Amino acid sequence: MIFITGGAFQGKAAYAREHFPESSRLVTDYQECVRRQLEEGKDPLEEVQALLAEKDGETLVVTADEVGCGIVPTDAFERAYREAAGRVNCLLAERADQVIRMVCGIGVRIK
Repeated sequence: MIFITGGAFQGKAAYAREHFPESSRLVTDYQECVRRQLEEGKDPLEEVQALLAEKDGETLVVTADEVGCGIVPTDAFERAYREAAGRVNCLLAERADQVIRMVCGIGVRIK
């Protein structure tokens, strides 16, 4: 599995499409999946583990924004979302064969 992370609008999906084969399974904006899972009362850590357990022979490429930087939200749900997204990103990075951080459209391999 390959995990690509970085700030919003840094070119993560475009980088994935350019650098990994078309046969790869591309899951973009995974932070939005985390938000949806929380809204549905699901545990995002369990959900991402289920995604990672799917073995279909394809290379899985996941992109997700870093959402933990900046001002801490006053809204309780937004704080929970921010924490869940960060924990999911940590799990993705831990399990990934490669981790790429995007900054200004430049991908830097950090793992």
